Amino acid sequence: MIKFFRKIRQRLLGENKIRKYLFYAIGEIILVVIGILIAIQLNDFNEDRKERKAELSFLQKLKDDIHADIQYLTLRDSVLEVYERRQEKGLELLLGATSVKDIITLDSLIQYRWQSFAVNRKTYDEMLNTRGIYIITNRDLLNNLSDHYALIEAYQQNFREINEDSREYFKASHLNPFDYIKRHYKDQSFDRALLDTTWISNHNSPAYLALSRFYSHVAEAVNGAQRAYVKEILTNSKALVAEIEQELRKNKIQY
Repeated sequence: MIKFFRKIRQRLLGENKIRKYLFYAIGEIILVVIGILIAIQLNDFNEDRKERKAELSFLQKLKDDIHADIQYLTLRDSVLEVYERRQEKGLELLLGATSVKDIITLDSLIQYRWQSFAVNRKTYDEMLNTRGIYIITNRDLLNNLSDHYALIEAYQQNFREINEDSREYFKASHLNPFDYIKRHYKDQSFDRALLDTTWISNHNSPAYLALSRFYSHVAEAVNGAQRAYVKEILTNSKALVAEIEQELRKNKIQY
């Protein structure tokens, strides 16, 4: 093709047809420009296809991550629901406790888990680290994702602070009689007459007050606040999955 155009230029120059040569040269320039523009458009089109393909991949992986979070958090919520039902009976028993048996039963009823709830941030962090966040075309969805993970971070930090408070309550020296009972009550070789039980029915004793503060904290914060966090994150997660599914359907049709 290049040889063909070169021959035309040489023939026109050889025939001293300057006017025709100028028209030809301008036409050739226009053709080159058009070719460049077409190449740029094709390149942009291919880049856009690559970005849309990457976007679909990110959206699918985000959906899988959040769906796994929903399964995990649903199970966690179910466990916390059981804890809440049992702790209600435990706190009632605490008010009327008069014996070591009551205290042991109470301890079995009020359960808690200090381990913080976790979510799968693998895909979202990958998007942040690879600038993949910028290829998500739905800005509302992107903002909702950002708000979702920011809320989780805030709640996880809150729960870590709750746990720090919990450990302070748990390590209170006034709980030593309670710890002593738990340690030795089921030990058949231990003389139970050595157990100090006078504090159990004395609601003004330091040991009883320390135990009451600890269990109230467990019920309201360790279990109560955690369940409130988990339920809100679950609600947001389900809404996000629906939003991502809608975006996947839309992008697949366009793709």
